[in-house]
Amino acid sequence: MPTLEDGDRMIVNKFGYMFGEPHRFDIVVFHAPEGKDYIKRVIGLPGEYIEYKDDQLYINGTPIAEPYLDAYKAELPKGSLTQDFTLQDIPGVDPKLEVIPEGFVFVMGDNRRGSKDSRHIGLINIDEIIGSTNLIFWPLNEIRFVE
Repeated sequence: MPTLEDGDRMIVNKFGYMFGEPHRFDIVVFHAPEGKDYIKRVIGLPGEYIEYKDDQLYINGTPIAEPYLDAYKAELPKGSLTQDFTLQDIPGVDPKLEVIPEGFVFVMGDNRRGSKDSRHIGLINIDEIIGSTNLIFWPLNEIRFVE
């Protein structure tokens, strides 16, 4: 079951990041390089080294649980949800870079096999983040919070 469905409408908090920085697993709306706005989940923060290995997220070498992906993983016929990668595999990232630089975050969509996210468009400048969101208000019969 996807976190978001086509046609879902969400309320975006545009004030939260005026006074603070994004947190891991926040769902954010940001201006993508192609001039479109994307909704993705913050995975990596400034100063962190990220990698995926054997369908497991590692931050600075420590495995990090992603419980919001459990339903996706259960539906997989076989194979991994997220292909292996390291920070150096990200487009536009200097291969010598050891951590996410200040002022940037790494984002991913929950639909890992079909998401155009930082694995494809690179790190996201925090200044491009419009706000955070976790409340779906449309369709009215499916109002809910997203974790």
